[in-house]
Amino acid sequence: IHLAIHTDSAIADGSYAVIEVRDSGPGLSEDDLAVAFEPGALHERYRGVRPVGTGLGLALVDRLASRMGGAAAVTSSPGVGSSFWIRIPLA
Repeated sequence: IHLAIHTDSAIADGSYAVIEVRDSGPGLSEDDLAVAFEPGALHERYRGVRPVGTGLGLALVDRLASRMGGAAAVTSSPGVGSSFWIRIPLA
């Protein structure tokens, strides 16, 4: 797992703090990516197949980032890993 925290002022509407977490886990399929931030979606899909949490973590991250005027996103490739990030305005 890799964690990076940095600022990004190249975005037209202001400066942001960016927190990114990357892993080399099983990755997410296109179907997984479509529902990754929905409460419980991945939990239901993978329960009993691989270790899962409560299914609320990504949904909470997405909602908190949005409430702070930011955004959350993910990119992933099956078998390669995933990169999750949140971007939050500094001002």
